[in-house]
Amino acid sequence: MKMTNRLFQSPLDYAIAAKRSVHQAHIIAMQKKEISYREHRELGEVAWLRDHDRALALAVEQVKPVLLLFQEVPGCSTCVRFGQDVLTHPLMVELIADRFVPVAIFNNHPGTDAEILRRYDEPSWNNPVVRFLGPDGTELLPKLADRYDALGLHEKITAVLEMLGDDVPGYFRLLGRDLLVEYGLSKCVIYTTPCFWSGETSLAQHPAVITTDAGWVAGEEVVQVHFDPREVSRRDLDAYARAEGFNPTESGGFEFDRERQFYLRKTPVRYLPLTPAQRTRINLAVPYRGWLADLLSPQQSAWLADPQLQRLSGDEAYRQDIRQSWPSLMAQLGLIGKEK
Repeated sequence: MKMTNRLFQSPLDYAIAAKRSVHQAHIIAMQKKEISYREHRELGEVAWLRDHDRALALAVEQVKPVLLLFQEVPGCSTCVRFGQDVLTHPLMVELIADRFVPVAIFNNHPGTDAEILRRYDEPSWNNPVVRFLGPDGTELLPKLADRYDALGLHEKITAVLEMLGDDVPGYFRLLGRDLLVEYGLSKCVIYTTPCFWSGETSLAQHPAVITTDAGWVAGEEVVQVHFDPREVSRRDLDAYARAEGFNPTESGGFEFDRERQFYLRKTPVRYLPLTPAQRTRINLAVPYRGWLADLLSPQQSAWLADPQLQRLSGDEAYRQDIRQSWPSLMAQLGLIGKEK
């Protein structure tokens, strides 16, 4: 009893000790959990395994690579942003779930987490690090470190799939192009057109074009285009547009038309959550009777086949931010064909 009195000199000391006790109990409980996600902002929306060795066993069983995240939980603002900005995009989350066995190791926890941290020689209390392992535990590519944006993770995942000879789904490649726009790495140009609906599809046929949107500038029909400048110069894209009968304009004041992606709007795909690049490619595929399956994720395809989609979704779902429209539809229809 005397020792207790010497250790705890004030009510604040007692409070700190109690907090530490609760924290230690929380860590022990967390280590026993098989999956930990959503309750921690640093982990985004991915369903993470918490047992490293079990993840490797599942990788062998399922013939999948392992996506191993070292993350600080609870973490700094960089760690939280990585969880919320990178690990919440619906198409990123779905691809990880479909093609990888994801496991998270907390770099600021003792016990099993600390043991795995030492095994990989990773520092504790560090910013997010992602490693990519084969089922036998070998590193497939250099780890993703010192980069905390979705485009960086997308590039690594694509490289892993290509290295393994696995197909990279069309919807995931389109996500990479969307991210170029989001991170300001695309270029934007506006073209005047006799008819902006046909202008959308004509311009979308250029392989460097990421998105097309019908709209107006000073009462004139135009199409706004985002393109990848690594694939085509502005001069060459302008030449392509002129050959199609369209002219670039530097006038400002662009306004979206209420019926952009005209051909997509005539199909049930309009009720789906879509990214801008997806809706541009789908709007091109529809009049040319193109194959839509590779442009949609498995979950989007499952929702499209659901007879309740039209009743439960909005007419403008395809034009909304997918990060908002996806959870809204999921609340209505659930994850079709998957464990909820």
